[in-house]
Amino acid sequence: VSNIIPSNRLIETSAWGDDTDTIEQQILSQNRANSQIGTACRWELLSKHDGEHSALSPSVPFCHFLIFASCLWQKMSHARISQLRDLQSIIEENSQAIMWVNEREEEELVFDWGDKNIDQYIPKKQESYSRLMRDLEEKEKELNKLKVKSDGIANNNHPASEKIQAYMDTLQTQWSWLLQITKCIHVHLKENAAYSQFFKEANETYSKLQKQHETIRSRFTCDKNTPLDTLTDLLKNLEQERERLMENRRQVQSLVSKSKTIVRLKPRNPEEKISSPVIVQALCDFKQDQKSILKGNEGILKDNSQRSKWLVTGPGGLDMLIPSVCLLIPPPNPLSIGIQYYDSIMGIWNQLYINIKSLISWQYCLKDINYVNSFTLSMLSKMRPEEYRSIIKRLETHYQEFLRNSQGSELFGEDDKKTIQGHVDKAHSHYDTLVIQLPAYSNNVSCKILISICKIWVKSNQICKNLLFRKKKVLAVHQDLESIHEDCLSLREGINKHLAGIPADSEQAKFLRSELEIINKKLGDLKGLCVLNRLTALRALLQSLLQGEDIIKVHEARLTEKETTSLDLREVESYRSMLKQMKIDLEQKRDLLTAMEADLAKAVYWNGQISQSFHKCDVDLSKYSDLVNQMSDRWRRIQTQIDSRIWDLEKQEKQLKHYQQSSTSLEQWIDNARKRQDTLQTVKLSDIQTLMEQLNQQKALNTEIKGKKEKVEDVQKSADTCAASIKDYELQLASYSSGLETLLNIPVKRTMLQSPASVVRQEATDLQSRYIELLTRSSDYYKFLGELLKNMEELKIRNTKIELLEDELRRLKEDLQDHNQKNKTLEDAVSRYKLELTQSKDQLISMEEVKRTTAMQASAAKESLDSTHFQLQDLNDQLTRIKYQLDEEKRKRRLAEERYTSQQEEYEAAVRRRQKELEELNWTKLDYEKMVKDKELELEKMKMLMQEEEARRRNAESEISKTTIRVQESQTMYSELLHEKDSLQSKLKLLEQDKNRLQRLEEELTRIKLTLDTELRNKQRLLDEKNSILKDFNSMKSQYELRDSQIRQCESDRDKADRERLSLKNEIERLTRELKSVEERYKNRLLLSEREVSELALKRDALEREIKRLQQRPSSLSRQTQTDEKVPTIDPSKLVFDAVRRKVTAHQLCDCNIISKTTLEQLLKGQKTVDEVAVDIQLSLKGTGIIAGMTTGSQGKMPFTEAKNKNLLSPESSLMLLEAQAATGYIVDPAFNEKMPVDTACSRGIVDTEDRDTLLKAEAASTGFKDPYTGKVLSVGQACKQGCINKDKAIQLLQAQESVGGILDPVLGVFLPKDLALDRNLIDEELYRALNKKPTCYLDPATGQKISYGDLRKKCIVEPVSGSLLLRGPETPITIKGLRGEVSITELVESELLDKTDLQKLSQGQLTSKDIEEKLKSYLYGSTCIAGIYDEANDRIMPFYQAMKEGLLMRGTTLELLEAQAASGFIVDPVNNVFLTVEEATKRGLIGKEFKNKLLSAEKAVTGYTDPSTGKTISLFQAIEKDLIEKGHGIRLLESQIASGGIIDPKESHRIDVSVAYKRGYFDEKMNEILTYEGDDTKGFFDPNTKENLTYLQLKDRCITDDKTGLVLLPLKDKRKPQKSQDSRSNVLRKRRVVIVDPDTGLEMSVREAYHRELIDYDTFLDLSEQECEWEEITIKGSDGSAHLVIVDRKTGKQYDIQDCLKSGIIDQKSFEQYRAGKLTLTQFADQITSRTSSIHYNLWMALFVMLKHFILHR
Repeated sequence: VSNIIPSNRLIETSAWGDDTDTIEQQILSQNRANSQIGTACRWELLSKHDGEHSALSPSVPFCHFLIFASCLWQKMSHARISQLRDLQSIIEENSQAIMWVNEREEEELVFDWGDKNIDQYIPKKQESYSRLMRDLEEKEKELNKLKVKSDGIANNNHPASEKIQAYMDTLQTQWSWLLQITKCIHVHLKENAAYSQFFKEANETYSKLQKQHETIRSRFTCDKNTPLDTLTDLLKNLEQERERLMENRRQVQSLVSKSKTIVRLKPRNPEEKISSPVIVQALCDFKQDQKSILKGNEGILKDNSQRSKWLVTGPGGLDMLIPSVCLLIPPPNPLSIGIQYYDSIMGIWNQLYINIKSLISWQYCLKDINYVNSFTLSMLSKMRPEEYRSIIKRLETHYQEFLRNSQGSELFGEDDKKTIQGHVDKAHSHYDTLVIQLPAYSNNVSCKILISICKIWVKSNQICKNLLFRKKKVLAVHQDLESIHEDCLSLREGINKHLAGIPADSEQAKFLRSELEIINKKLGDLKGLCVLNRLTALRALLQSLLQGEDIIKVHEARLTEKETTSLDLREVESYRSMLKQMKIDLEQKRDLLTAMEADLAKAVYWNGQISQSFHKCDVDLSKYSDLVNQMSDRWRRIQTQIDSRIWDLEKQEKQLKHYQQSSTSLEQWIDNARKRQDTLQTVKLSDIQTLMEQLNQQKALNTEIKGKKEKVEDVQKSADTCAASIKDYELQLASYSSGLETLLNIPVKRTMLQSPASVVRQEATDLQSRYIELLTRSSDYYKFLGELLKNMEELKIRNTKIELLEDELRRLKEDLQDHNQKNKTLEDAVSRYKLELTQSKDQLISMEEVKRTTAMQASAAKESLDSTHFQLQDLNDQLTRIKYQLDEEKRKRRLAEERYTSQQEEYEAAVRRRQKELEELNWTKLDYEKMVKDKELELEKMKMLMQEEEARRRNAESEISKTTIRVQESQTMYSELLHEKDSLQSKLKLLEQDKNRLQRLEEELTRIKLTLDTELRNKQRLLDEKNSILKDFNSMKSQYELRDSQIRQCESDRDKADRERLSLKNEIERLTRELKSVEERYKNRLLLSEREVSELALKRDALEREIKRLQQRPSSLSRQTQTDEKVPTIDPSKLVFDAVRRKVTAHQLCDCNIISKTTLEQLLKGQKTVDEVAVDIQLSLKGTGIIAGMTTGSQGKMPFTEAKNKNLLSPESSLMLLEAQAATGYIVDPAFNEKMPVDTACSRGIVDTEDRDTLLKAEAASTGFKDPYTGKVLSVGQACKQGCINKDKAIQLLQAQESVGGILDPVLGVFLPKDLALDRNLIDEELYRALNKKPTCYLDPATGQKISYGDLRKKCIVEPVSGSLLLRGPETPITIKGLRGEVSITELVESELLDKTDLQKLSQGQLTSKDIEEKLKSYLYGSTCIAGIYDEANDRIMPFYQAMKEGLLMRGTTLELLEAQAASGFIVDPVNNVFLTVEEATKRGLIGKEFKNKLLSAEKAVTGYTDPSTGKTISLFQAIEKDLIEKGHGIRLLESQIASGGIIDPKESHRIDVSVAYKRGYFDEKMNEILTYEGDDTKGFFDPNTKENLTYLQLKDRCITDDKTGLVLLPLKDKRKPQKSQDSRSNVLRKRRVVIVDPDTGLEMSVREAYHRELIDYDTFLDLSEQECEWEEITIKGSDGSAHLVIVDRKTGKQYDIQDCLKSGIIDQKSFEQYRAGKLTLTQFADQITSRTSSIHYNLWMALFVMLKHFILHR
């Protein structure tokens, strides 16, 4: 027992291990203790077995006690072992989970997210991230099970539940941190992938530009020795190269725009040296000690030498070590390529273009010069004059082209131009000389004439040249014309004289006549002076053109001087003034443009007057007309540009002025606020008062800073507006300059533009950054002050508590000293007891000696001993009871000690927890621990003293037992025994005193327990505070998670939009490439065709010449032989086509008859390319027309799995369509137009994981099934034959392949016709016949019926961008909020509340749902019913139920009005202007529970009644027709609906007009007649002011409207005001017969009968009487002029004269006065009369019956 009791105490007080090894040691130790104590108990019981037969043996109860203690020990021991094992299991699982989380965390923290090997690690990291997320999903399930297990153990009051909770908290913290890291990884993956893709494209573009640069340099080199044909080809190729360069320009601009969103990865490398500070952005919340950084906050990177953790200066200027994975270096990235390299390439291109053009013009000019120089007299004599004149004209044209094209050329300087000009002049001189010598071939007589003609022509030609090259010398030209006129006259006379002397038919005469005709015509033109007028007009036109050109060029140059605007308002105003002056100058010089047009008209007129045969000196007036039109257009463009710029600058000036004012004031405020913040942070916080003042000031400053957020946003918006305006202005300037460049074909030099828009945006961004920094500093410092104040207050409270605890400990210590003093007293008493026992022992020894001497006396005393034997037995029993009492006292004391020990341990635990909370108070903790240790030592000493006392008591008990034995043996010592008895009694008294002392000690322990209970309550309070904090934390956490989920959704939506944009861009690029390839192909074909045509033309000419030559010399024939040319061939292995998921060669395609042998030969010979043939056989290579997904108007394109998840497609149909995709080669993502294998689609979430195996099997239809025996690739048909796939599934997959392009050969990866597939054994005859029947293997999503895949494709729509086939999904109707549910827009159109134009406006965005809700407010929600009561006497608004409670309304009237509210939609709270349902109104106390069921029944007029026969929802009118509701009651509800806005459609939850209700069967003409009839039968509502029966509409007309809420209120007149006298009153609450059924007999009875039989109470009787009767008060005047007051029941016709009732005593005067005062209602007053009248009638009838009975008996 001495081992069991401490062991029990040890079990209760033993600590619990912190790890599995310690717990295992505790389990082993407990098992050993269990074994030892069990063995000891068994030995003890065996040793006590001998004493069990003795009735007086004390071992019997001891054995029972030992067995009880042993059983209790075993139970406690096994319970502890079980608890230890549970704790070990939980800790082990938690430890493993924590280790797993820590491993994943460490793996992610050390990962390098820099730019090294980014192309390699991004795909791997994406795969590992997907794997990590899958592992997290699986681990989360395990952790949920572990949490449930831990909560179960904790709920079972496990002693170590705090340790379990601590482990679970640690695991939860680590788990949350890992989830945060995964979010950061997701962001890094996305940003780094964009980074990698960007620099891939950038490097490719740069390489491409560099390659094009080298190509242009090497390919387009030319000089003066380059042939003309080569130059022409170079020019064409150079123009084509320009198109490619323009494509690169767009690519470069796209890259530049992308670079603004690319993050920076270089600074993540610690080896990278960065001169400027690096800004980092937090991807998640992170807290370190008292410092924290929130998601989205920015900081400055100070040290990144450690890969996993960076030293960052966070918000508020505090340095923190933050994991690098949580940080992102935001855009922009300066390492983006610019457009400068492209500009240099374009400069090179322009120079090469000018060089080549000048060389071509030079070649043509040289060619003409050489040709003219090769002229001889013989050649000219064979030509007509028009021929050699056209040649010399062509020379002049080519020379002018050379002069224009050689400007800016690197190949031709001024010397070269002078040289070519000399060559041209020499050619003209040579030509003139030949023309002069040409007549020498004619007769001598005509030679002089011809020479004169030629001189005249040469002179006129010289005049034309002077006109072309010296246009201003018009007067000299006039003089030359006069001389030509005189020469022509003399020449004509000489020709006439010569003609007279020669034969008329000679060749010379013909020639002279023709020349004479020409001279006559020219002479006639000269006589008319037309040429002179034309030259005058040309001179004026040229002068106008030169002046206009100068003016226009000046203004264009001034307009192209600036490429952007300025941020200086003075500069903007100055430039605007300059533009206005330019506009004024243009208006002043407007006459020049008019004169130019007039001169052009004159020149055209005089030019038309000259005959066509006259030589016009090659003046082409159409060029001048174009030039005038061009100048007019340029003039108008200048005016338009000036007006537009003036308007833009005025707008910019206003915007810029507003922005500068707002930004300047905000900047000044930020500087001021920052200074105030710095001042506040420099104040030292010494006490709480200073801290409070500082906190209030910081709070005011923080509130002020937060209040400036809208102003910062306004500044940002102003900056964006200014920047956008500036960008538009710059775009306008650039467009104008580009237009000039295109129009004039003159390159305009551009500089690198430093746009003020970027300056404005940068300023606004800096201002916003400064504001955010200030706000962050202020918020952080405010939080810091709040936490500091809270900590100081808690510290103060804790110091107070510590002082109280010290006082309590001091008092306990004093109490313990008192107990020690009392224990010393007890020890003295025990020593006295021991001395007395020793003396008793000596006496007993002496008694034994006396025994021997008094043996003889024993026989004499035997009889007396027999008499006292029983007394001794009683004494023994008393001793036994005393022993048991002592044991009980010891047990109580032990329990008290154990309770005290446990309380002490709890107290120590509380102290330890307090010590943890007060870590900053270390010295207090040390003192407190010392005091506790002293107390524990004192308690241990007291325990030892008590144990010694127990030992002494046990010895005393043994001595007592020995004494008792001796007393039994010395029976002769009766007197001595009596003395021993007295001594024992005295000892018992001492024991009683000891017992009292123990009780006092127990009371002291109780007091200590109370103190500890107080501490426990304090502990519970702290736990409650902790739980409240945890609840707040959990709520904040849930809000954060909700916000985070929304952010993730936004990010996913943004990613989806980016992917769509990229897919569209890729699709556009692909289509562009295809278009260009098609254009190139057709251009090549066109060139080939043109080349073939030219070759054929040459051959035709050669043949014609050969035929002519043979005709002239038929005998001379020549034979020509041709040799076969060797045609080069192409390597067949390079002729590879892209098929479905594999490559296929041209020979394989030829073998399966997809291409012909002719096509194969053309491929081998290079006559056709692979791309050209691939276009022709695209259907066989890739197929076409697979159903890619589903689309809806509101949700757009989506894969089938997403459509299934949105319940737009059944799971079966979705899986079939996905199998069809997989069977044709790829799973398609219609959102991004991507094709991918099944595994990729599964990893991206396009298909569900559970469908993966099924889709892989379907995918084998395209990749091939594997033969399990031979390993060969099998087609679908072959796999079906071998049983790898069933027949129905094979037909389903084959039908999809056939619809796309044919049966797919898995070996070649091409689609083959069905017949060819049968020949190649891909399918057998059975499958062939099955496919010919076109089986319905798929489901139509719209109808759910079976359909073939081809018919399903016909129901699809074609997506215009990608050309994909998409199924139409069911459209989600647009809904708005109704009375109880959502109402669709189509329903409102059908209800004639909206028309179709509103529906179109809604779809076009011109109308919104809110606009429709506002428009149909009276139909959709709310109500215009009577909302409440307006009490005029007290000037207040109140609900009906409250008015009834205050006695202002009767119960029946209240119920009617509330039923009308419920039937019209809502119960109205007129005070708060709130519309509620009946349930909500009941919860708010707006109506009583006694009305709830009736009002719920009335509310069914809104929600609808249930037809018991069909279960469908029907309207109020239909419920009246089916007798589901009493007709009169239903009419009142219908009337209230119509009066409050319209009849309510319960199915669609909105009001409708009566006409629509007619159509839907909610109303009919009969019911309309009932409601429109204003007789007494339809007046179902009571006016409490006039006591009249009214319709609801009439009662509503008597109401007033509240000005504040707009609610309709029923006014209650003030009875204190004088009212108009009324001759009659009526009470017409109900006009129906009320029938009550006896529950016992089932018979009907009236209301009064039911009241007399006590079936209803008096209040119910009055209520039903009001519903049944129609009492009316009237005044009847007699013939004598007297007035009688009569009440009439209009239903039965009964009348009661009030005066007669008073005289007859039916009513008393008091009741009448109460009625007149209004204290009794008309119904109550009439009830008194009718009840008393009935009783009088009853008495009379009884008296008559008695008289009749006496009469009969008497007879």
